[in-house]
Amino acid sequence: MTVWIRIALYLLAGWLYGAGYIGDEVKHLLTDDPAVASSVEAGVFALLSSVPVAWWQWARRKGRAT
Repeated sequence: MTVWIRIALYLLAGWLYGAGYIGDEVKHLLTDDPAVASSVEAGVFALLSSVPVAWWQWARRKGRAT
């Protein structure tokens, strides 16, 4: 999944750069810095892992089987 996150980061940085929202320095920071890629990867995995917990809490609150 890391490869797909890196590809999405390149696409996002290219789109933001092309639209004029970010400059050249920020684009290179997003695409070339491994620490930024690691942080984005950790954020995506944290988001994905929070979905089952949120679903479980919602189901428990609504009285559904968990």
